[in-house]
Amino acid sequence: MLRKIRGFTLIELMVVITIIGILALIAIPNFKNIRRRAHDVSAQSAGRQAKLAEEMYYNDHLEDYGGRYTSAAADLIVYDRNIFDDPGVTFIWGVADDTVFTFTTTHKDGSTGKTYIFHD
Repeated sequence: MLRKIRGFTLIELMVVITIIGILALIAIPNFKNIRRRAHDVSAQSAGRQAKLAEEMYYNDHLEDYGGRYTSAAADLIVYDRNIFDDPGVTFIWGVADDTVFTFTTTHKDGSTGKTYIFHD
């Protein structure tokens, strides 16, 4: 007894391809926004870690120098080696002296104009 093998019709395949295309049109812009927000969070997280490292640096130099902050990235790596893991994050140090520090972080692939300011 011979069985007839039946496959998909051309119309059925075209409907499936159309549905996949519509889903892709919806998902791709959403994926880009999620990725941009993830880059923003990465810049924010790196800034928080650097702020904690600044506080640890200050406390370690409290007895010797009466406490001071640093604007040198190499000084902060001692306290947290993961601060500068994301190469897209840019740090810009402002003031760093005995009483105060300020710096900003941004991500090159993050939202345009999103800058995070950290200070003591």
